[in-house]
Amino acid sequence: MNKDEFEGKWKQIRGQARQWWGKLTDDDLERAGGKFEEFIGIVQEKYGYTREAAETEFNKRMAQFEAKQKHAQKREQRNESRPPAQDIVEGKWKQMQGHAREWWGQLTDDDLTQAAGKAEAVIGLIQEKYGYSRERAAAEFKRRVKEYEASVKAAEGVGVPAASVGTPAESVVASAESAVVLVA
Repeated sequence: MNKDEFEGKWKQIRGQARQWWGKLTDDDLERAGGKFEEFIGIVQEKYGYTREAAETEFNKRMAQFEAKQKHAQKREQRNESRPPAQDIVEGKWKQMQGHAREWWGQLTDDDLTQAAGKAEAVIGLIQEKYGYSRERAAAEFKRRVKEYEASVKAAEGVGVPAASVGTPAESVVASAESAVVLVA
């Protein structure tokens, strides 16, 4: 890691440094002020390392830290491409089924009943009926479920029963009408 990278990541490094080197105090970290040379000097001073040993130890810990960050980013990206938890969708399927018919007009009532709210089944049907790739169908499914959940939350926020929630646009209108009633 070069000096510019160090200074750019100082806030992240600072939090980790206290865990990595317990002898470092807040005053020590304040004194380092995001400057690589100063930080390495403080690690040398506190631990009796040579400059080379302090840099080697720092680089080893930074490599581990960056590997963990990359792993977390990859995990987050994988989670974003996955459909919502299947049991959540299944639990709301009766309420969502009418919306699903509006969202995906090529799916029949029989298709939707047979899918029973199972995310993978619905995604498979979207793929089949619309010729989408698995990724595109999953993204479409996830987007629609998020829209539905947001409209339900918006409606609950102003006292509209969840069962009366329509499409996202209808729920915004219902929320606005309810807000007017509550204010008046």
